[in-house]
Amino acid sequence: MVHTDDAYATTGYDELLDAVYLRYKRKGTSAEFRDANLRVVASMAKAPSHRLFVDVREMGIVAPEDQKWVANVIIPQLAQHAPENYVYIALVVPENIFTKLAVTTVEEISNGKGICLNRHFASQTEAKRWLAGQTMQVSK
Repeated sequence: MVHTDDAYATTGYDELLDAVYLRYKRKGTSAEFRDANLRVVASMAKAPSHRLFVDVREMGIVAPEDQKWVANVIIPQLAQHAPENYVYIALVVPENIFTKLAVTTVEEISNGKGICLNRHFASQTEAKRWLAGQTMQVSK
């Protein structure tokens, strides 16, 4: 189910995977990047899930300040809306070394917060397979 869609990115909820998703369609500006990430937070609020699927293959390079913003602002907001306040994040990344470095930077910052497990993969199939296997241990 698509929640938002524009020329830069699509957000929504994948019922089959039980995951919120964000798919980038092209390179964009810092403002477009931040807007797309705010939209995925709104998608998580609308359809709370402990899974997030992100396809960054078309995203291009992300500025270091935007990388830190995602790790320190967006991921905590996603976790706030997720069941048990914890989110599993699977990203599909391109071969581009700069995009891989940006993804790794966000992973390193966010994984240390105890509110998510953030992993990246070379293919959609691998990412979805890993994400489908992530289940919440409901505390009693």
